[in-house]
Amino acid sequence: MTTPTLLRLAEVGPGVWVARSRRDATTSTVVLDGHGGALVIDPAWDADELAAIPADLAALGVRCVAGLATHQHHDHVLWHPDLGDVPRWSTPGTVRATVEDRAEVVRPLVGDLPDDLVAIAGRLTPIEGERLDWSGPTALVHVHHAHAPHHLALELPDLGLLVAGDMLSDVELPMPDDGDTDLVTYRTGLESLGDVVRRSRLLVPGHGAVSGRPVERWDSDRRYLDDVETRGASDDPRIGLAGMAELHAANVARARGTDGS
Repeated sequence: MTTPTLLRLAEVGPGVWVARSRRDATTSTVVLDGHGGALVIDPAWDADELAAIPADLAALGVRCVAGLATHQHHDHVLWHPDLGDVPRWSTPGTVRATVEDRAEVVRPLVGDLPDDLVAIAGRLTPIEGERLDWSGPTALVHVHHAHAPHHLALELPDLGLLVAGDMLSDVELPMPDDGDTDLVTYRTGLESLGDVVRRSRLLVPGHGAVSGRPVERWDSDRRYLDDVETRGASDDPRIGLAGMAELHAANVARARGTDGS
């Protein structure tokens, strides 16, 4: 049986490196600070993929100085000990959730990852204010509740970069939080990112391909929501991808107010 290819960090913009996991095309993003340090965002997913990130940083001649989790889901709160004992930031609401509901947050990882990696997952530090206190380019935090409560998108305006977490994907439809029964919360969060998207030149989603056309991704998601809410149907090509037909049906039910909640 052939072992799946291990995809390593690849530069997608000046000082911006991305690796894509074999699982659900989950992205790990690294932003260099220009002083020998690196911010590691949502490292994922398998043990060898996590171990490859610090190895790749060493090959680049940099070290991890901070981490960031865009939201509380298990595939976005992972870490590797070789990245070091550094601040691993997230929104205060996400930090509370990973403390108060830790067992539920890490439950999907138990038996899937080695115990030492499960033990360090979700050990986060709350961000103070609306920007990261780090040595690199200005990094602005935009908080919404679309995909998960207290989800953040990270904007680095000097780089024209938006790291969107689980939004604006080419392989996932809009995926509301379970508590979003009518798509209103999702739409509100999506709309809140409109200005950020329009001034960004490079988009890294939580799953899927990096895009140099962020506005097209945002328009696709808004058009999908419009179609689902106005006619209960959509011709979005993502519906044909693995697992998306079920998500689409759930979104239609939400729009009709029949999601069962």
